[in-house]
Amino acid sequence: MLERLAGRLRWEQTSEGIRVAIPTRRGTLTFFYGPLVVIWLIIASFYYWRVLEWPLAEASLTTAQLAAIGLYIFGFLFFIGWLAVTFSSDTVVSLDGAEMKIQRRVLGVEFSSRIFPTGQVSQLVYVPPGKLSTSKLDIDPNTTRIQFRTGDKTHSFAKGITQLEAGALILLMLQVYKFQDSVAPVVFDGTA
Repeated sequence: MLERLAGRLRWEQTSEGIRVAIPTRRGTLTFFYGPLVVIWLIIASFYYWRVLEWPLAEASLTTAQLAAIGLYIFGFLFFIGWLAVTFSSDTVVSLDGAEMKIQRRVLGVEFSSRIFPTGQVSQLVYVPPGKLSTSKLDIDPNTTRIQFRTGDKTHSFAKGITQLEAGALILLMLQVYKFQDSVAPVVFDGTA
């Protein structure tokens, strides 16, 4: 059973190490985009129903009508896919003394997986947020991540992780395996 680690993170002890689930961070426009598309789908449904009502009786559709139907179906399927990714995708990190496995899942189905021998993983660090491309003062929380090296390659996971979540995750990972040159971020919780 997964227990809360910090923020959105959930974890469990496995026979050899740990497994941590990191839900995808939802963007700030998520709660604006979803209702907007639902309204568009409802309006488009009424419109297409009126457009198709007469031609279906005569069984003849114009190219423009077929294109409109195709566009509506594409928009609907895109929206369903967006909902699935936005509200059910996560990254699962499994770590033991032999390997670190990073899985990307949507609706519980694995879409990609990377496996690294733990002995080759080093420099596990939190990467703080960068600046927004449109502003030199505002930071973009979706640019945060945990980064590590294997040999001469740099890899990352947990895009959009907070500093508090990253600190708890890296500390937990360091309890399972002492990664070389790895540092958990220091987080101040406001208590003295």
